Amino acid sequence: MKNYLLHLSFIYRFRWVFVLPSVLVVNTFYLFATPQQHKNQALIQQKKEEIDRLYKKKCYAKAHAQIEFLLPLLKNRVDRSEFEFYQACCNFHQKQYLVSANQFHLFVKQYPFSPHVEEALFMRGYSFASEEVDIWLDQTVTYDAVRCLEHYLALYPKGVYLDKASHALQDLQARLMQKRFAAAVLYDRLGYHKAAIETLKNFNQDYPDSFLQEKVIGLWTKCYEKLVMSASDVEKKKEVFDRYCLQVQGYRIDDKHSSNVIEKVDKKIEADRSKKVNKGC
Repeated sequence: MKNYLLHLSFIYRFRWVFVLPSVLVVNTFYLFATPQQHKNQALIQQKKEEIDRLYKKKCYAKAHAQIEFLLPLLKNRVDRSEFEFYQACCNFHQKQYLVSANQFHLFVKQYPFSPHVEEALFMRGYSFASEEVDIWLDQTVTYDAVRCLEHYLALYPKGVYLDKASHALQDLQARLMQKRFAAAVLYDRLGYHKAAIETLKNFNQDYPDSFLQEKVIGLWTKCYEKLVMSASDVEKKKEVFDRYCLQVQGYRIDDKHSSNVIEKVDKKIEADRSKKVNKGC
């Protein structure tokens, strides 16, 4: 017991020998760590202000470069979501539409409760819609745009971007109409007139009020004329012609179109009959 008390007395007397190193280590860490932490916070705040200034000035390329520098420094989830959204917007304004569409999609998945979710949903579809696709090429991007914008309208039927989404869908439908009509034109040029007629029939069923309606009717009658003229004998010409007459009303073909075709075909059939009679004589 006496030895134990002596031991405690010794520790108490020389307690500073044990405490001082710990205090020195803690103070040293605090002195060095705190300035570095303050320095990082100051740098982050400076970059935030610079990005905000560049974005408002529409210097999107420079703002994008600063965002890429800033994102690895951000630990706060709210801050990261804010600048990831800015990053997607910068790519959109730089016409990197497919990149921005993917970033807006990831944003919605990662931050479903962000106040930017509605805008991100719309901007994904709008990014796809803004990508220029030649009507002769595959229209996967166009269909993706239609699907995303329709999804946005389903979730936000009275949303902030209702008008923009509706107008974009109209433009996309026009692009798909032109694609379908271009396919019929190509069939006609290659001599596949029946395929062109079937394509135009489907077009008329899907888009009965299309702005291309006059061109569709013109090409449709032109294809029937070629089929009639290429028929091998009078009976087959008459058969094709009767088929055309049967479908005139369904295609809303006016008297001008139908009378022109009827006149041409009648003359051709009459000429073929005369040749046949002359040969018989």
